[in-house]
Amino acid sequence: MAVDLLAVGGVLLALAVAAGAWWYVRARGLVPARGKTGVDAAAAGGARQPAPPQAEDDESDAADDDFDYAPELRPQPAAVTDDDAFRRSFEWQHLHRELERLQQRCAEQDRTIAGLRADVEDLRERLAPAPAGVSPEYDAALAYARRGVEAAAIAERCGITLAEAELVRAMAQR
Repeated sequence: MAVDLLAVGGVLLALAVAAGAWWYVRARGLVPARGKTGVDAAAAGGARQPAPPQAEDDESDAADDDFDYAPELRPQPAAVTDDDAFRRSFEWQHLHRELERLQQRCAEQDRTIAGLRADVEDLRERLAPAPAGVSPEYDAALAYARRGVEAAAIAERCGITLAEAELVRAMAQR
């Protein structure tokens, strides 16, 4: 009895190995799908094509032909040659130098813009209208005071007293 069980187990194991080998060979494309002869498979270039329609009475075989047991493998990317590697390295170096040049140019433009902003602010201060309540005759004195001219020089240039010049300077500082 034990020998009978071992024999049955051995036969089942052999059948399982044979079925696995068959599906492996079929999945690798080494055996054409059903319905193709050797000449048809060679004419198709080994590529899988759908099997021709079969009769309705053979439903189990038709179901097997529609099922794709193994996906087709994607083509591998081309290997990189030394020429490609050199070209890519050269392009990388060129792009790196171009990036550095553009960064230097941006830094220079930032410095120029900062200088222009300072000049515009200086012009705004010079051309700013006198504060409310300041007489137009003191506009020149106020402009001198904003530039940092001493009160005595303001009084002399504008023809006002030293006390008035000091008052205009005090107003310009606030």
